[in-house]
Amino acid sequence: MVGYLNMTDPTQLCPVSWQTFTSPRSMCGKKTTAACDSLKIPTAGASYRTVCGWFRGYQMGSPDAFGLINSAFNLENEYVDGISITYGSPGNRHHVYTYAAGVYELSDWNACPCTEEGGSSSWFVGYDYHCESGNPGPGRESVWYVSDVLWDGKQCGGNESTCCNSHDLPWFCKTFPNPISENLEVRICTDQELSNENVAIESFELYISVQANTALASMDTSTVIGITFAILFVMFSLVVLVAVCVCCLVKRKSKHITGAQGMRRLQTYQRTRTGQRMWPEDEMVLPIILRAMLVTYACLRIKKIQIYVT
Repeated sequence: MVGYLNMTDPTQLCPVSWQTFTSPRSMCGKKTTAACDSLKIPTAGASYRTVCGWFRGYQMGSPDAFGLINSAFNLENEYVDGISITYGSPGNRHHVYTYAAGVYELSDWNACPCTEEGGSSSWFVGYDYHCESGNPGPGRESVWYVSDVLWDGKQCGGNESTCCNSHDLPWFCKTFPNPISENLEVRICTDQELSNENVAIESFELYISVQANTALASMDTSTVIGITFAILFVMFSLVVLVAVCVCCLVKRKSKHITGAQGMRRLQTYQRTRTGQRMWPEDEMVLPIILRAMLVTYACLRIKKIQIYVT
């Protein structure tokens, strides 16, 4: 999780860039008229391709969803009355997802696009949005409509019923063709004075799916299996080589056994006969091989874990 807000928790505070509301509910809204108030969501430089999350909010007055869009509106300004999720920096923002708030649930030019007459979304938004109104209509007042939560997929009456057809609500997930490492940004946007319209967030969560930073991340299964077997073969070859070298050294040493060494061999043999298990000092071939096998097993386990992680 890279972004989180829960104003139902009394210990939570709104970001300084957003206005705190305590009535009729605890929530975070806009401070600025006819603009977007921004909250940066750091991603710590992680490489990701998928962004998922959900938002829960309320509307005040008569937000227009995408109804007042014209050529002057783009991703850098208040193209929607609602929530804009983007990545990148100002002047070079890229769209992730949009949560729009319509004026009411009836058909109107400033209602949600899913109604018969609602304004369509911008080309850079496409179908990557949720839209809902908290006002059943037909009247509109400068009050917070807190009886109907926005973007929860519930209480979609009138012409707005198709706005809640998605089974994923309130969740969204957006996958990009190439990895991204830029920070996310959440903006609350409206294009008119705050006495006329506002949108507030009560809670949200944002997640990214982090990409592995190794070459194995881009390899297919057959390639990874081939690399694994190559590592196994190399490690086994090293064990055999060590064992052969040790055997050669032991044989060379056994040709020059001194009297003291012979006595130690005899003592070792006697201790073995009496039940005292003991390795001769100059016959360590088997223990060395066992140790090498244990080291090899540990190395292979590490390699296996690395492959699964990537």
